[in-house]
Amino acid sequence: MNHRSSSKPMLYTLGFLFCLISAFAVFFTGVKVGADKVEAKYEKLNADGQSSESFAYYRQTDLVTFYHNVFSPYREFKRNWNEQVDLLVRGSGADRTEILKNLRNSANSAYSQVTQDSIFDESPLLKQGQLNILKSLRLFSEAAGKASSSSGKEQAVKALKNGELAAGAVRYGLLAQSNYYASMLKWGSQKNSAIPSETGDLKIIPLAKWNKMPLLLKNAAIAEIMRNRGIFENYEPQDVTAKIDNLIRSGKAASLKLKDIQSITSLLVSTGALRENDFSRWRQQYYSKETLPQLSFFYD
Repeated sequence: MNHRSSSKPMLYTLGFLFCLISAFAVFFTGVKVGADKVEAKYEKLNADGQSSESFAYYRQTDLVTFYHNVFSPYREFKRNWNEQVDLLVRGSGADRTEILKNLRNSANSAYSQVTQDSIFDESPLLKQGQLNILKSLRLFSEAAGKASSSSGKEQAVKALKNGELAAGAVRYGLLAQSNYYASMLKWGSQKNSAIPSETGDLKIIPLAKWNKMPLLLKNAAIAEIMRNRGIFENYEPQDVTAKIDNLIRSGKAASLKLKDIQSITSLLVSTGALRENDFSRWRQQYYSKETLPQLSFFYD
């Protein structure tokens, strides 16, 4: 009788320990595969969209809706993320805990602002872009959370700039940007027969070929280059396009013996020559006759 009574506390203790270990295992497994579970409810819609691309139609109203409901909140988030991470890197007296808290709150706030209902059924690339932005924001939130548990500033910076979660967030964000600019290209091809619907081979773009490309094709090509190179900055593809065109038209590209767009892009990125809203500086001068959707960042 006494043996049975004394065994009950032991059983309770073992049960409690088992539950505790299971909880920790579930938590760490959830962190490890977080990206796979983010926005799972959209995956079927995304797959359906990919199979129906040949029947897709890209309307200007959809491009405008995507801009206001998806891309613009993400654009503001990206600017704030880059500024806060830079502040943390410089360590200019800012409180690390407060910065990391702001970063996570910013990602969560942007996530709640982005439209989560599927509203682009006839435009698969926009549907994919919506999904990729939601995934990106969720991973940015998780990256900030992981950085908050780091032991010091260096570890926090490493988690935010080179960590697996942050790297995944950047990849999804740049993929979403590429989706959006590819959508604009498809819209343009439906408006103007001189505009192709696909970017084609982007391995090397000679200057002679670039100079004959319409603006929407240039922008889509730059969005792909930015995605491939992991360029997650505040400037947009059209800003890079405009800077490249100015470098070519001013004769500086020739004087520097630059022969393709990839090498020019590398130079501009490495020298920090690119700025947000560079496109607006040369819009009237270079692009007044180009086919463009009525999106705010083309006309600001």
